[in-house]
Amino acid sequence: MLIAQGPLRVSLFGGGSDLPAFLESNEGAVLSFAIDRRVYVVGHPFTHRAGILLKYSRSEDVDAARELQHPIARVVLDRYGVTDIDIAVMSDVPAGTGMGSSSSFTVAFLAFVRHLCGIPTSPVDLAREACEIEIEVLKEPIGYQDQWASALGGVNLIRFSGGEVQVESIGLGAVDIAALESNLHLVPVGRPRSASELLARQGGGVTSGSRGEDVTRRMVGLVEQGRRLLLSDLDGLGPLLDEAWQLKREVAEGVSNAEVDDLYTRGMGAGATGGKLLGAGGSGYLAFYVPAEAHERFAVQFPKRLGFRISSQGAGVIHES
Repeated sequence: MLIAQGPLRVSLFGGGSDLPAFLESNEGAVLSFAIDRRVYVVGHPFTHRAGILLKYSRSEDVDAARELQHPIARVVLDRYGVTDIDIAVMSDVPAGTGMGSSSSFTVAFLAFVRHLCGIPTSPVDLAREACEIEIEVLKEPIGYQDQWASALGGVNLIRFSGGEVQVESIGLGAVDIAALESNLHLVPVGRPRSASELLARQGGGVTSGSRGEDVTRRMVGLVEQGRRLLLSDLDGLGPLLDEAWQLKREVAEGVSNAEVDDLYTRGMGAGATGGKLLGAGGSGYLAFYVPAEAHERFAVQFPKRLGFRISSQGAGVIHES
């Protein structure tokens, strides 16, 4: 039995600047952290039959990897020549809720398969290959941040420039980590959705010379401010998140809607000093920054929240027997 996992992530600043269309003419940067909500890949070789049994939101029973409908599993298993295996996929949070679950699955699945094949693997290997498969091979209209955030774990400032990726680990102390975990409240809004259409629209809206490109550049400018606040003035994150969210709403139609706007207004009225919708937009989780003195009032208004801890552990194999 082999179990691999990939943590989900919370992106604070710079989302959208990791899209290939923006990076054609610009440098991007994202400030994010991995959390202890994960995607798991569990499996073992068959001893009594041949073929591939893959269980996720549906079940596929095929003779060879190329017959799979799941695109990522099809590409990875075929690339590494893996067959005669039973695999199940599970997640702590539903897909389509803005936490990078698709890329978390990809890095976890790569960690699982590469370990099965006896291939030494680093977090950088996982991130790079996951980006290659999702963006170059499968042509998904997504960016590069989620793969790196899940593969590496921890709190990171990730820069994208000319095809290169640079990662700066933000060395928060235990007290600051605990305060960030306590003050950032994740409130569900809407239903899970596919981010592909929204991301494709956003990618088309950040091309060279567009207003979306200018807005995204301004969002990149907030990343360094966010890093400084994490290290010196945590309560300053709220207003900066609000500024980032107002900019994000300008990038493309569909980023927000009446339901999201209403919930955001309610959150601010309940004591939050700022927040943003995680992921491409439309639904998922609103991340509100709530100072300590407003925790009780906010909790009364929003009893349904997703608890989490920041995870220093990136993707990889966690069990073998």
